[in-house]
Amino acid sequence: MKGIIFRCLEELVIETKGMDVWEHLLEKHCPEDRVYVSVKSYPDEELVGLATSVSQALNLSMPETLKAFGTYLFGFLAKRHKSIVEEFASFEQLIISIDEVIHNEVRKLYDEPNLPTIEATIKDSQTIHLTYRSPRKLCFCAEGLIYGCAEHFDKQIQIEHPKCMHKGDQACFLIITYS
Repeated sequence: MKGIIFRCLEELVIETKGMDVWEHLLEKHCPEDRVYVSVKSYPDEELVGLATSVSQALNLSMPETLKAFGTYLFGFLAKRHKSIVEEFASFEQLIISIDEVIHNEVRKLYDEPNLPTIEATIKDSQTIHLTYRSPRKLCFCAEGLIYGCAEHFDKQIQIEHPKCMHKGDQACFLIITYS
């Protein structure tokens, strides 16, 4: 996992729970004196351990925690990469361009980013169908990113998640309705 994701989690934890909580999480789940550098890669297990403890500290399920983190992550990334987000005039435009445009930009910025595959199609004026595939199975974080994107564009959305890799499906299928 890229360091920028850890940096976002660090900012979220410090902002909501304080520096002491973040330092405790690092002591519990990471090598001594770990400092996350945005462009470097770190073991996925460290993020899972940190997220699990955050989930317990917030008294939320892991899916709820990942959705909340994904929502926060969108704003975090949008601030750092304004020029990319500004390329899109609408929520719909950004969502259908995730794999083709956003992920291509990520590949330019980071070596070997290990991205999910996302296919998004506009079905009608209020519905997008999105298929998510990743060995990491971070579909709940992807949902949060979509909610964060909706907030950015001032859209009201709902997401149904009828197929999920966590239930044994080959991919996650999300139905996004918006107004």
